[in-house]
Amino acid sequence: MRRYRRWLSGTAAVGLGILLAMSGAEAQQKAVSLTWTAGPVGGGWYLMAGGIAELIRETTGMTIKVIPGGGTQNPPIIDKGDAEVGWGLPPVLNAAWNGEDPYDKPPHAGRKMQNLRAVAGGMSVNTFHFYVGAETPFKTMDEVFKQKKPLRIAVSPAGTSDEWVFRKVLAYYGTDYKGLEAAGFKFFRGSHSEQAANFKDRNVDATFTFLALPGAAVTEASIGRSLRLLNFPPGLLDSLSKFGLGTGTIPKGTYPKAANADEEVVSATMGSVIVANKNVPDDVAYALARGINENLDRFRKIHASLQPYQASYGAKPSGIPLHPGAEKYYREKGYLK
Repeated sequence: MRRYRRWLSGTAAVGLGILLAMSGAEAQQKAVSLTWTAGPVGGGWYLMAGGIAELIRETTGMTIKVIPGGGTQNPPIIDKGDAEVGWGLPPVLNAAWNGEDPYDKPPHAGRKMQNLRAVAGGMSVNTFHFYVGAETPFKTMDEVFKQKKPLRIAVSPAGTSDEWVFRKVLAYYGTDYKGLEAAGFKFFRGSHSEQAANFKDRNVDATFTFLALPGAAVTEASIGRSLRLLNFPPGLLDSLSKFGLGTGTIPKGTYPKAANADEEVVSATMGSVIVANKNVPDDVAYALARGINENLDRFRKIHASLQPYQASYGAKPSGIPLHPGAEKYYREKGYLK
C-alpha cells in the first residue's frame, strides 16, 4: 500500500481516523493513487471500473489504476494490499472472510481474509449466461449435463467467479471436470473476449459466462453465429441459492441476434460490491462513497446494469463489514441508523 503511505504521513498531524475538513481533504486526495482490481478485460466489471475511476478522478482528484482480476481472485489481492480497492461478490467475499471454499485449500489454506471492508454494495446485478450454438440439438441445461453428450465448453479461468459458480453447477449435476472429460467433454479457459472469439470461430459449442446485461462479449459472440441462451432449471437455482446467488431473467430482446431473442430466459444472478482494504484511510473510503453516491446521474450512465442503483443500496449487507469511512458517509445521509 505504498501508494498512499506518503499521503498518510502528511495527515498524521490531524490524527488517523479523524475525517479532514473538506477543503483539506480535497487537497490531500489529489495526491492519492489507488489500484482497483476489476474483472477480465472486455467484461462488465473492467469497463465499469474504468468509468468509476474517471468519475472519482473528476469529483475528488484521486487517481485510480484499473487492473484485470476476477470474482475469486480479487479478495486475496485486496486482503494482501496488492490493490487497495476492487470488485467483489457477497457469497465469495463471505467465503474469503471465513476461509471457506474456494479459499480452504492452498495457496490460501483456510486463511481468513479479514482485511476486507465494503465501500458500496447492491450495485450492478450481473447475470450468468449459458449459451450454445443454435445449430446444436441442446434446448436445456439438463440435456447438456445429465445426458452427457460431449461438448466443447468455454469457461473463464480458474480464480474467477464465473468458474467458481460453474463448478457449483457441475456439482449439482453430480459431476466435475474430470467426470465430463472422461465422457468426451473439452474445456477452453479464457477471458470474455476470448470466449466470444472461440464461439464465433466454432472452436467451442457452448459458453458459460457471468456478465452484466447486456454482456458485450455475448453480443459479440452472437454476431456471425447464432446462439441460444438456456434457462437455469428450478432445481439448479435452488442449489445455487445456498451460496448466496439470486434468480433473475435475461429480458426479451437483450441479445437481438440470439435464436431465442424473443424469449425471456431465467438465470442466476449476483450483485457487485466495491471492496477496500481496511487500511485505506477513512477519509479516502468516505470520499469514494461520496463520489459515487452524490453523482448518481453520471454513475448510472457508466453501464446499463448500474441504472437501478440507489444510494440507499450502498450500505446493504455484502458478506463483509463496512469500511468505517464509508459507514460514516451512510450514517450522515441517514441510510444507517
